[in-house]
Amino acid sequence: MMKRILSIALVFALFLGCMTVFTSKAAGELPFQVVAPANVNAKWLEGNDSPTTTHISYSLSNEMTDFFKKLENANLDGTVETFLAQWGIEGIAMTTQVDWAIDDVKDSVSGWHANDYWKADSVHGLGHDSEGRPRYSEWDVVDGWVGNATETVNEIWALRGVPNDERWNGNPEMLTPGVKEQLKPDQYTYNTADEELRIDFTKHTAYFRMRFVVSVWKTVGGETKTFYYYSDWSNIASVGKDAEVFKPLTRDDLIAPVITGLRMTDHDFNDNPVVAFTLTVPDKLAQDAAKVAANLGQITIEVQGRVKGDTEFIPLQGDWLIKAGEMEAALFALANAERPNVPKDAIIELRCRYVYEHPDYFDGSIYSDWSKIISFGTDDINYHTDPGTDGTPGPDDQAHAPKKTCPICHFCPQPLGLCIFIWLLIILAVIIVIVVIIAVAKKKKKDKK
Repeated sequence: MMKRILSIALVFALFLGCMTVFTSKAAGELPFQVVAPANVNAKWLEGNDSPTTTHISYSLSNEMTDFFKKLENANLDGTVETFLAQWGIEGIAMTTQVDWAIDDVKDSVSGWHANDYWKADSVHGLGHDSEGRPRYSEWDVVDGWVGNATETVNEIWALRGVPNDERWNGNPEMLTPGVKEQLKPDQYTYNTADEELRIDFTKHTAYFRMRFVVSVWKTVGGETKTFYYYSDWSNIASVGKDAEVFKPLTRDDLIAPVITGLRMTDHDFNDNPVVAFTLTVPDKLAQDAAKVAANLGQITIEVQGRVKGDTEFIPLQGDWLIKAGEMEAALFALANAERPNVPKDAIIELRCRYVYEHPDYFDGSIYSDWSKIISFGTDDINYHTDPGTDGTPGPDDQAHAPKKTCPICHFCPQPLGLCIFIWLLIILAVIIVIVVIIAVAKKKKKDKK
């Protein structure tokens, strides 16, 4: 009897464990978790483009940028169908939605404007009703362009000026709202002759929030269908009277890049090889880069390399915008009179640093420390903090070192090599067994009496 109870409990625990593993690897048909845009920041352009135009920046998760980089490579390699088949889909795209409000986000007129029409109609897509009528105004961004989903930081403009036509006044026949219907009369002025809309941001505040919309399409029952997935709304950014005042970064805000996995690719540029490496983007760096971009500055990455045995590091051309995941650098700059072409079997050493530029606040550039120096198969070279050294250990080694995460839940440190959820299931199974044993013991004792 006791053996049977123990067997049932163990089978139950194993079943739950298998379900946990299966769910974590195959939770839906998406290749990544659809999380909200992070680090949303906004800056009023003060008359650049139009009197109300606002520049918004945001960041993507490392998982998203890494996937879209792999998708880009699969498109270039002609293997995209096989790549997407891992998730049972035939295509995927991601867009943004930007909601806005003036002064009070809960106001019935000028508060948040997102509604059920912002979600896709199965036939007519985002922002339309079942009869195909666009049910959003010119300022409601229901299908915003993502500049390049392989990059950590992206940007979009909102609240651009509108002419004195249905974009301002609306279209009652189509039930399409105009921007005029979404503002209170005391919040704006509109010069009809010049078709110029103005909002005094010394007296008013504009608020913004964003979300991602991911669409995938696949064949179901012989018919290609599109499925939509929506992230949560992001943090709220603002411009105007009550907006946070931006403070430029300092060198202390920039940590050295974390790079790993240097490898030689199978393609060339200018008759010389191209190498690839992985950049890990910490949350703090993504947050700072988005804030800087919103305020018309930029943080980029400088990549330098050398052939092993050379003394001087040379700047390399290639990826320079921050993107989590694989980046590439061409080696033709390492060629010289004695070495007209870099051999494919050359041992390459590579390092990087972040470069911060913000002309509105200072001249020139601010540089982070150099990353560790990596080479093929030598990611264990220590970090350093002195830009002039060649890889000697520094005090920030542990702070900058990449952390290993669980392949099942993707966040726990795997105590004793097992996912924390597996441990929880084991503990649950043990508790069940103990409860059963106690119950059986009590029953036997009662039967004896």
